[in-house]
Amino acid sequence: MFEKIIQPIQAELEQLEAKFQSVIDTDIDLIKQIFNYIITSKGKRLRPILLLLCSGLKSKPTTKSIDAAIIIELLHTATLIHDDVVDNSNLRRGNPSINSIWENKISVLIGDFLFAHIFNSLVDFKDPKLIKIISKVTTKMSQGELLQMEKAQDFEIDEATYFRLISYKTASLLAATCQLGAYTSDGEDYTHEENLRIFGESLGIAFQIKDDLLDYYGSEDKLGKPIGKDLIENIITLPVLYSLRQVNRQQQQKIISLLQNGADNQAETIVPFLKDTGGIQYAEHKADHYIQNAMQRLDVYPDSPYKQSLILLAEYITSRNK
Repeated sequence: MFEKIIQPIQAELEQLEAKFQSVIDTDIDLIKQIFNYIITSKGKRLRPILLLLCSGLKSKPTTKSIDAAIIIELLHTATLIHDDVVDNSNLRRGNPSINSIWENKISVLIGDFLFAHIFNSLVDFKDPKLIKIISKVTTKMSQGELLQMEKAQDFEIDEATYFRLISYKTASLLAATCQLGAYTSDGEDYTHEENLRIFGESLGIAFQIKDDLLDYYGSEDKLGKPIGKDLIENIITLPVLYSLRQVNRQQQQKIISLLQNGADNQAETIVPFLKDTGGIQYAEHKADHYIQNAMQRLDVYPDSPYKQSLILLAEYITSRNK
């Protein structure tokens, strides 16, 4: 399925990969070594694919689209490196994380180096709109991470706060990615940009809810992270928030106590609780709602290979193997 998704932008993706491998120009061997590891353990390039497909909805991907896609991928990579340090994660995409191979201090500095490189590249582009979009999303993502820390173990937060958190932390980058797809192919077209920004945001929210759900019924080999990791680390997810609202105070306290205890076997109790009280089903329904919102944003565009690939990509995101 993924091969079919990328078919319309195969040539641009090849150009992107060639550019990406030489984007970091440095004589410091440690940076070269780590960046080479990043390249060899790359993911699916979901965000560059999104940007390039969005670029083709009304026009065609341009050289600027490819450059913007590289910046988005570097931004995503830098945030993942910092996230792994904060979360003390040893795996990333099924491979050892940067901080598990090199020490945390080096990982933080590599993330910082990538951020510095991003903004240096933006200055070279001399494009105020591009700078503004990247600066805004970087701020939002940082706010999302800090909001998650602020609300850690607060199992009584409302749904609005949860959606604000995932909108900032995850969906904002997909929103900016899709907006840049419109901007770098067609120039400034507010309606087109805003439509695709909302498409990306809806897609990102659905993606994050699905990622939350995979923590309860996924496979460690497929996820590249331990099952139940969110439970163990007290990361607030939509199924937990919903299920806690369905029971009385005494039952809530019992489940919250179990969550806060952090026992390795807590999933054996929590997962059946989420199923029995409808938390998993509710989260699946919400993910479907946001993916439909995203799909509706594509209705205004004529049929094309780019549009069909975006529809397939949206389906791929929300139907990943359980």
